[in-house]
Amino acid sequence: MNLRLIYTRIKFNDMKPPHPARHRNRIQKIADTVEDRFPEVNRPEKIKLKHIQWFSNYWLEAQGYSPATRADYISSLKLLVEALGRSVHWLGPLGLKPKGAGGRPRASRVVKSKKYY
Repeated sequence: MNLRLIYTRIKFNDMKPPHPARHRNRIQKIADTVEDRFPEVNRPEKIKLKHIQWFSNYWLEAQGYSPATRADYISSLKLLVEALGRSVHWLGPLGLKPKGAGGRPRASRVVKSKKYY
């Protein structure tokens, strides 16, 4: 799956060098896994909520990753959902809504305007 448009929307502002590449690799693995399980999803625009729910509920649990690695995948999954432009509707059912006010600001952001495409 070609994720070039997704990668151009994600901005890694002050992240140190290995972390942006790790996020990109995890996003690519998420997309490839969804495409393997659901062959009709061959473009990022075709990813639906049920595909992301399958990934987070079944595939991620079946891999037996440690809690830290699982949290890294969830963080990359959140970036993917925001880059797809569906964060308002999808974060609630996925359980990715913020817990409350406060906390450390994120170093990565998703560009909202379409002039960067």
